[in-house]
Amino acid sequence: METKERLWRLDKAAFGAAFLGVAALLYGIACLLQDDFVIMGRPVPENLALRQALAYILAGSLVIGGAGLLRARTVRPAALLLIVHFGVYALCYLRALIGPPLETNAVMGLAEQSSVAVGAWAVLLNLRDGSQFGATAARVTFGLCSLVFALAHFVARVPTASAVPDWMPGGQMFWALATGFGHLAVGLALIANRVAVPAARMGALMYVCFVVFVWLPGAFAHPTEWPRWAGAAFSLCMAGALWTVGDLLFARRYAATTAQRYTPEISAKTLASG
Repeated sequence: METKERLWRLDKAAFGAAFLGVAALLYGIACLLQDDFVIMGRPVPENLALRQALAYILAGSLVIGGAGLLRARTVRPAALLLIVHFGVYALCYLRALIGPPLETNAVMGLAEQSSVAVGAWAVLLNLRDGSQFGATAARVTFGLCSLVFALAHFVARVPTASAVPDWMPGGQMFWALATGFGHLAVGLALIANRVAVPAARMGALMYVCFVVFVWLPGAFAHPTEWPRWAGAAFSLCMAGALWTVGDLLFARRYAATTAQRYTPEISAKTLASG
């Protein structure tokens, strides 16, 4: 069996959807244990009526949506539920961004929530054969989010560097800038549609490294501080979302290549039979 055929079957096995599902499930559990909105829920007003009840509902939607992605029969409704969940947060950040009062920091939250929503959308797109428009929109949208992440690393390089373990070789500032360039490379590759699938895979691996080297040490050191676990799980959500975008791009490219390969053979057989 050819290598591309093996890779195509891996993508059809919905690894990306399962990856995102496990991450969303863990994120939902951390949010439930927090008993409130975690750091990703900052745009939710403090004086909102039934705020804690709403926090439980949204956390529960993460658990249900994440678990649903792990079963073939429930992938479609689960992906829709996660789109709604992260879409609601994205709208909250958009509201904070446009003000009043204007909160420019909300652009980072908007990009984060939108990127995971795009990943859930990619799961839906990968369930059906369709035009390239949806895949292109998902690719470009995640690419733009990656450019925002890169800009955040460069602008806030000092606080970003402080989150890097001081034992890592090269120094904290080196890794703050290097990961910023990593986000930039992923964003440009997705937008330009050049080596987009390898860029998606490497970008997802970078997010996993954030979990392992930035979030988990603090979470294990302070195991009852659930926002740390939520931050780790949300980074995994972003990794899973980028992986599903890569799945979608690979599947569309494979389908196009297969169509080009077999169309001449089908045409020749049709002419011969006619």
